[in-house]
Amino acid sequence: MLVAIVACEQIYHPDLEEVGDKLVVEAAINAEQSLNTIKLYRSHNFNAENKTYPPVSGAEISLIDDQNNSQAFYESGVGVYQLNFQLNKDRTYYLHIELDGEVYESGVQAVPETPTIDSAYADYDTNITVSGSSNSKEDIKEDDGVRVYGDIQNQGKLNHYRFYARKVILYVNHYDTVVDGREETRPIYSWRSLYPNGIFNIAGPPEYSTNKSITGHPLEFFTMNYYGIVSDTVLFSGWIYIVDQYGLNEDTYKYYKDLNSQLDAAGRIFDPVYIQVNGNIKNLTTPDDVVLGNFEISSYAENRYYVMYYRNFDKLTLRHIPKNFTIPLRGEIKDEKPDFWDSIYMNIE
Repeated sequence: MLVAIVACEQIYHPDLEEVGDKLVVEAAINAEQSLNTIKLYRSHNFNAENKTYPPVSGAEISLIDDQNNSQAFYESGVGVYQLNFQLNKDRTYYLHIELDGEVYESGVQAVPETPTIDSAYADYDTNITVSGSSNSKEDIKEDDGVRVYGDIQNQGKLNHYRFYARKVILYVNHYDTVVDGREETRPIYSWRSLYPNGIFNIAGPPEYSTNKSITGHPLEFFTMNYYGIVSDTVLFSGWIYIVDQYGLNEDTYKYYKDLNSQLDAAGRIFDPVYIQVNGNIKNLTTPDDVVLGNFEISSYAENRYYVMYYRNFDKLTLRHIPKNFTIPLRGEIKDEKPDFWDSIYMNIE
């Protein structure tokens, strides 16, 4: 019987439609910067052996405002185009691309107001992650720690945001030395940076509500198991939490929301159906041609906080840092605290 069952097994190879490489436009412009970069490259078929995406050179790209003023990008590297121009916050803009006899244009983007976080606060929380697909057992993991939240009052026309972050863990190591014939133990002030992964952290006003303010939006989670990041032989001294806040147009917010639906799917029964996320860039020459990517204009603001907590007792500190010190990605300094390790603001002794 076993031989008969094995003999009936067949491997099914579905026929996948071959789709030509598509133009991908990576065009996010920060209105607070005078120098912005966009990239052009080509996608691959699903079964393509080459996993690198070839850059697209030779395009003519312009940023055009509502008064028909045009600013030309220049190609600074293969497939990399730059624009040295400060956007006018009273104008709206669209992207115009000419490539290989084809003309592409984006939707119109306004320049959003500069965003703000009106208040930030923290509380103890448990982070729960679920992994596994429809064909595997779900793995549920719980991680105790601290979560930072933000409140944003209605800023007039601006009420859609994206957040990115850099978390700098601070810790003190020690070394033994001899000074004037005496043995001493001295500090080594050390730090390293971590960045978020996973879906985009976006925030918008509640649906079906006239209230446009955002309350209690989760910004970042800090694990209680910080000795899983650094050695348990060092003295944990808290985090510097650098929040990048981007003000978005509503259509850009919806684009990131659609992306999150795809990035967060794992093949479970109630996951969203895989769809193609539609950007705002169209091929005017060949309307049926699919263009991947999106053109966005965002405003930007940065906030910094000091976060301190302990594993063994209930003491939690969240304090705004009023100075934007330059902090290398990682490093260590013997004996003297770095400038950004200022105890006036952090109470680190």
